[in-house]
Amino acid sequence: MISHVATGSTMERLLSYVGPPDAFDEFRTADGTIQPQWHRLIDSLNELSNDELATRQLSANQFLLENGVNITGFDQDRRSLRPWEIDLLPAMFAAEDWDRVHAGISQRARLIDLAVRDLYGAQTILSEGLLPTDLIFKNPEFQRAFHNLPPVSSRLLLYGSEIARSPSGDWWVMADRANAPAGISYTLENRIVLSKTLPQFLRQCQVHRLAPFFMQFHESIKKLARHRRQNPAVVILSGGPTQAFYFEDVFLARYLGYTLVEADDLTVRKNHVWLKTLTGLVPVDVIIRRYVDQNIDPLEVGGYSPNGIAGLLSAMRHRNVVMLNGPEFGLLDSPVFMPFLPALCRHLLGEELLMPSIATWWCGQKDAFEHVLSQFDSLVVKPAFSHSGGQEYVISDLKEQQRDQLLQTLKARPWQYVAQEKIVRSAAPCWIGKHFRPGYLALRTFAVRKDETFDVMNGGLIRVETSPEPMPLSISAGQCSKDVWICSNKPVPAVSLLARIQEPPKLQRANNRLPSRAADNLYWLGRYLERLEFAGRLIRKTTERMLSESGQQAMFDVFPMISCLAEQGVVEESLCLDDFFPAREHIESLWPKIVCGQEAPGNFRDLCEQVIRIASLVRDRMTDDFWRAIQQMRQTIRPSQDMTLSDVQNLMNSLMLQISALSGQISDGLVHGPTRHFLLIGRTLERSRQLGLTLRHFLKDLDERDVLPLVTLLDVCNSIMTYRSRYRANFAVLPAFDLLVTDSSNPHALVFQFNELRRLLAELPYKDKRRPLVPPEWGSVRELRFKVQSLLPTSDRQPNWSDYRPPLEELLNSLDERINVISNQLTSTFFVLAEFHQQV
Repeated sequence: MISHVATGSTMERLLSYVGPPDAFDEFRTADGTIQPQWHRLIDSLNELSNDELATRQLSANQFLLENGVNITGFDQDRRSLRPWEIDLLPAMFAAEDWDRVHAGISQRARLIDLAVRDLYGAQTILSEGLLPTDLIFKNPEFQRAFHNLPPVSSRLLLYGSEIARSPSGDWWVMADRANAPAGISYTLENRIVLSKTLPQFLRQCQVHRLAPFFMQFHESIKKLARHRRQNPAVVILSGGPTQAFYFEDVFLARYLGYTLVEADDLTVRKNHVWLKTLTGLVPVDVIIRRYVDQNIDPLEVGGYSPNGIAGLLSAMRHRNVVMLNGPEFGLLDSPVFMPFLPALCRHLLGEELLMPSIATWWCGQKDAFEHVLSQFDSLVVKPAFSHSGGQEYVISDLKEQQRDQLLQTLKARPWQYVAQEKIVRSAAPCWIGKHFRPGYLALRTFAVRKDETFDVMNGGLIRVETSPEPMPLSISAGQCSKDVWICSNKPVPAVSLLARIQEPPKLQRANNRLPSRAADNLYWLGRYLERLEFAGRLIRKTTERMLSESGQQAMFDVFPMISCLAEQGVVEESLCLDDFFPAREHIESLWPKIVCGQEAPGNFRDLCEQVIRIASLVRDRMTDDFWRAIQQMRQTIRPSQDMTLSDVQNLMNSLMLQISALSGQISDGLVHGPTRHFLLIGRTLERSRQLGLTLRHFLKDLDERDVLPLVTLLDVCNSIMTYRSRYRANFAVLPAFDLLVTDSSNPHALVFQFNELRRLLAELPYKDKRRPLVPPEWGSVRELRFKVQSLLPTSDRQPNWSDYRPPLEELLNSLDERINVISNQLTSTFFVLAEFHQQV
């Protein structure tokens, strides 16, 4: 029973909701009464005001944003990341209703598994005429290279299904997803968000937990891998951050504790798969495939693909590696197979198909094509052999010329197309703009292998669209998402995602199984992060000087800073030329546009985006707090119009705080091991480069009698406080440069960087520490360290500027080239996997 309704409450607004007349209403029955599973939720909503619900809605989406939950990765065109958004009001389903879904989806997963095995094996389906041969042999998705892959080497682990309600309330399958289905991580994130924003609602509504599904997911991986060896090496094979659902790959890697890899991280030697790591090749036993590209082995499938691993199929045939959700399982994701599934189910399972597909006609059959032509204007036409979720034509939305052109194409090549019934999905109330409005639901749920059957998730992922028009079959479609609550009639026991300890693990102090690619990305993340910090300090100090000085005063200490920025491409090089440098009154108005303008090539914002991009490549190895700071950086650098000098200074202050937070996470949030070491090596090497660059430009036209450039230099190099504590306000050129170059106690001095590099290099996991040769990067760092230390006299004689300056200038002029040499040596040693050569 629904309790007393408070006037003006959220509950009162929800009770006034009326669903659309042409769709099945998930909220009310046909006679207008509210569905029983919604009662407890409505009672809970009586405790919330409209403003409080709106506040919690903002908090939920902010939580998703800070966690970096998104559905679009970076690519060459620098697409922005689209944030994942959620409607706080879940979709409620009764447990009895979901039991029918459970049975239908579990059966369908078994059917897909057996049908794919048959089509790539004995092909009894074809020999008995249950499928037209054109569906296979004219199908570009059918790859002969996948024929007779051993079942023990390629298993269907995870199956997904797009389902919807008909206006009569029956469930339909809109699309099958066996080819690395996306969405389980987003489903769990939605549940986590609602448990944080509406914690009491989950308990009061007696909602089935998602934890049992994820525990079974983990357990199934262990069982499928157990025949390999007692402690199998498992990797998650991702398409990388350019893939739309890379967030999910990172989530699974972190949750399951497996190594996240890309194709370039793996190699095949003598029909075994190996992971390229810092310490050499490590055998791989199980690969969890997370991308849909079928070009998984260029030697057999052909063509070029960044996701290809030469020799992988041969390793699978030799039973030396297991692939979960192998490439062959995507065959039946094409909509052309839907009309034939009932007959396949009777043949392979001896059962009637429990959950029908949406009405589908393959135009390659004469009778079906005639029906399509007779009902053409009321159908949706799709390519027959492409996976559902891509191109489609809603005939009623086409202009007459487009309609006629499509009809001609269809008549010319009918076998390449299918037609499907145009349906209106079921609707449920959605909290949009502080009002409850109808939203049409597209639901994706999942099944995970459990021995020879499949266990279905008690929940799923819903995408919401306020328009009744057909929605693309992709989790990136729709205006927002909803959580799916399966409500029980009795209390649901709490289940933790933390698995029980089955056998005590062996103690470990380090994990050197860091892929060479990941080490490379970590190294460059460190370098770009330090480059960003130095550029931010230079811009902040330049802006401060423009704000603090009057229009008549010269800014001769500003030119070295602008020259540093120009040499790195942060500002235009023409600004360094006296003839092209704008007048004082003009540079102050132009400076914000030069630094942060959207149209300025290679500006400071691009440098920030580069840091964010590289951070996304190693997200699986960073702490949650590190990623939140990266997300805040993304929000900070959002384009804004008409920025002033004060706005630029505030922007730089905010970024310096965020970079400090990132530095703290690197120093204290990461275990002392290869991940932390390569980040710090990148930062230390780049800091020495930035120090050398800044010192060189300030030294170029330095007058010993000018105090202002020294103060500016010390401030930019973050050493002004140290100098004042030692020398008070007595600024002189030799003490300043000594502090920044030869003082080994100053973490912002050149010599300190080379001391730190020597220490970090000594802790790296070299492949063979017994070899007699000293690594080349050690020798280069040692030589640079000696040259810096030799700037000071070895005797008791006091150093003087005239003796100090010439060798310093010589060192600074060659420093950039020497640092590039060290970087290349590190690349050769750690980031490019080559055969080891032993000196004889």
